[in-house]
Amino acid sequence: MTAEAAPPPAAPEREPYPVRLEIERQEKQSRLTNFPLGIGSFIRAILIIPNALVLYLLAIVAEVVYLIATFAILFTGRYPEGLFNFFVGVNRWSLSVSAYLLNLNDTYPAFSTAEGKYPASYSVDYPERLSRILNFPFFGMFIKAFLAIPNIVVLYLVFVVAYVLVFIAQFAILFTGSFPEGMHKFVVGAVRWQARTGAYLLALTDRYPPFSLS
Repeated sequence: MTAEAAPPPAAPEREPYPVRLEIERQEKQSRLTNFPLGIGSFIRAILIIPNALVLYLLAIVAEVVYLIATFAILFTGRYPEGLFNFFVGVNRWSLSVSAYLLNLNDTYPAFSTAEGKYPASYSVDYPERLSRILNFPFFGMFIKAFLAIPNIVVLYLVFVVAYVLVFIAQFAILFTGSFPEGMHKFVVGAVRWQARTGAYLLALTDRYPPFSLS
């Protein structure tokens, strides 16, 4: 009898990407705030003004935080955890606003950077070490932006499709009260891809964003 050959070792599973985003799909949505031909979008844009004003001020603070963090990374190789959590929180709030404006959910975004305050769930794993070169003060973003050009070009095309789907989905909501599940999944995937690319450019991770909606 001959001994059976041992099966080849399984390929190691790749670590999941450290930036995660999920946006809950509602079974029923408002026909008024999702009304086609820009009417629902205009209503949402008016309603979101208070939220947008506060978020604009937070975004200015976040820019300062990013600059401070790049110097910290230069000298220590680490993103100060408190600053990291603040920046992630601002991104979380911004993505909640994006989800609302893209008709992905009717829940008005809470005035909060905390997780669990909105049907959009966004989290980033804290990196133990970051590249000093890729996150060098003032120049690191340009290095990463150059490296991310293929990603950004494809993402632009993905968003063209996503906006077309949102336009069509508004008519679907008008007649059925629901954002079609497949369309919703694609648009959420586009926002997820954008969130990962933004996290890469802004020093939250050095892992290159995958060419993926999932």
